Amino acid sequence: MSRIYEAIRTAEAMRSVHGTPKGNLGVMELQEQRKFRRWELDVPLTVYGRGPGGSPFYQEAQAINVSAQGALIAIQAPVCEGQELLLINNFSSKEQLCQIVRVRSCGADKNEVGVKFPSPNLEFWDVPDASFNLTEETAVEQVQSPAGSK
Repeated sequence: MSRIYEAIRTAEAMRSVHGTPKGNLGVMELQEQRKFRRWELDVPLTVYGRGPGGSPFYQEAQAINVSAQGALIAIQAPVCEGQELLLINNFSSKEQLCQIVRVRSCGADKNEVGVKFPSPNLEFWDVPDASFNLTEETAVEQVQSPAGSK
């Protein structure tokens, strides 16, 4: 038992040297593994697709979280994984084909849908290039205020 106690004390001492809070002992910190930066945005979209019976639909939706590779969107249409959609950014009128990679039901008539683009396309969201070294708050602020207006 004393070896366990010594190991805990040693770990706590090491964490205090490195600035890790005491209460996080035993909590693993996972490193971000995404290839592309994500932004939390409120971008209105028009979504075109086909329903379960093959009938075409279009619907207003909201982007919640975006990246160069895709997005998480809120939509009311019944959709399924593997389905293709056409997204139109209502701020810029830019179009982007995508494929649904994840669907999570959020109530009787609302879904959170993860979509992936065939190739990275950050321009679809009008997000500034990451080479500008903007903080995430600044990037979100600039994207949410269209045409530079604040």
